Formats: sequence, structure tokens, C-alpha cells
Amino acid sequence: MLALSPAVDVTYELDALVPGEINRPSRTTRVAGGKALNAARVARELGADVRATVALGGANGEWIRRRLEAADLPTTVVALAAETRTCLALVESDGGASSTDVYEPATGFAPDEWAHFADTVRTARAARWTAVSGSVPPGVPPIELAAVLAEMRARGSRIAVDTSGAALAQLAPQSDLVKVNRAEASELLGREMPDAASACTVLHGEFGVDAVVTDGVRGGMALYAGELHHLAPPRAVGRFPAGSGDSFFGGLLTGLDGDAPFAAALEIARDAAERNAQVPGQGVLA
Repeated sequence: MLALSPAVDVTYELDALVPGEINRPSRTTRVAGGKALNAARVARELGADVRATVALGGANGEWIRRRLEAADLPTTVVALAAETRTCLALVESDGGASSTDVYEPATGFAPDEWAHFADTVRTARAARWTAVSGSVPPGVPPIELAAVLAEMRARGSRIAVDTSGAALAQLAPQSDLVKVNRAEASELLGREMPDAASACTVLHGEFGVDAVVTDGVRGGMALYAGELHHLAPPRAVGRFPAGSGDSFFGGLLTGLDGDAPFAAALEIARDAAERNAQVPGQGVLA
């Protein structure tokens, strides 16, 4: 798992969020997060053999490093000069299945830091799956990241990507599997996708990838090995949705890495996402 944009992920639980006033949380939960680390933590808990390559800086980065060590998540750290970011999820007691999220921009890389990160990935043992999840930070040229993934693919690793925007446009051609929502698929393809099934089909046609396209409360669709699969809506709606997409991704890769049939891997992913939404903390399972 390539963790280019980690964060200290903080969940504040509030009776009610009152703009313009002092808001005091009733409970605070902090995890070593960012999308990639959230997904990696879930995969580790589900029994997958996971190693994260993570860029960390400052006091926040040291706190994350210690938490990963305590969680027994194998990690290779690439040091950054800049402070690792903090991201907030504000959850109201009567807010239903939604939260107010405040995400700092991903911590940027200096040129030598990106070169070190890329070399670290290139010289590591090739895993069955190499995954990129989350935003691509300033200082990491998407075209160069795509070249690193192409090298890993040439060494036998399958590439899974969960990102968006300009970075996704560069990474998709070097990927075996992309996970996006319908809006992200529409942005990548340059036209509105009317439904998740259409998005899967067009993504496969344009990039040759297997695709998982989520569509909010409607569930979604996946296209894998030429077969369409329906993603049912959540069976249980939780108060803590932040991190559920990351948990889905970690669960999906756990199933695929364990050679589960794709339908079974989707069920593992769905279950992980639902369990995450039941408790505070991104990438934490009930």
C-alpha cells in the first residue's frame, strides 16, 4: 500500500454543530489515517499480508509511526521535512449517516523526498497487489507515479487505484483495478455517466481495467473479468461514515489477495464498510 497522503484522522462527536460558536466534543477519536493507511489497517485486521510505504513528517508523522508500530502494521517510512496533516470528521448525535469533514491539503514532497519514495517502492519486494489510495500530494508528479506503477506491474504486481482527478487520469492506464464513485468516473471520462454499470463498462473500454463504481445509497456496480456484479446498498446505516470507502477498499483487496471469488471479495468489502460506519475512527471496524 502506497500511503502518499497520510493524516492524523480525528473524529469529534458533538451533540450538535453550531456554526460561529464554541463547539465542545463529547468524545474524540484519533487514528493513524489517510485513505491508504485506513485501508491498510482494515486489510491487516482482516488477515491480509500488508506492508505500507508511508511518507511522514514532523510531530504528527512521529505519532502516526508509533501508532502503526503499536498496531503491528509493517511499515516502511520515508521522512518528509513538512508536518503531516490533520483531518477532521465532525459527527453530530442527530446527524444521521453523515459527518462534516474538514481535510487539510496533503503534505507536499520536496524533489529529493519524492525520489527517495519512488526508489523505495522500486526496490521493495513486488507484492501480489500494489495499491494507491488517496490524493496525490504536491511534489509527486502523477506521470512519474504512473511510471513507478508500470515498473511494479512489469514485475508481476497487480495495481489497484482509489483516487480521483488529474492523478486518476495518469494512473488508470497503468492499473488493473480502479475504485471510484460515479461522479469521479464521469470526471475521468469527460461525460456524465447515467449509472454505475455504464461507468464500469466505459472505464473498461477506455482503459482496459476492472472497475468498481459506487453510487451512494443506490449501491453500485463492479466489472471484473468481464462479468458485471451488483453492489447492494448498505444493510445497516452507521453514524460514522468517514473511512467507510477506505474500509471497503481494504476489504476488497483482502478478498482478492486471498483468491476469494470476486463476489465474495465484494461481500468482504461491503461488510468492512458497514462495520466501519458503526464506530468512531476511520478504518476502525466494529
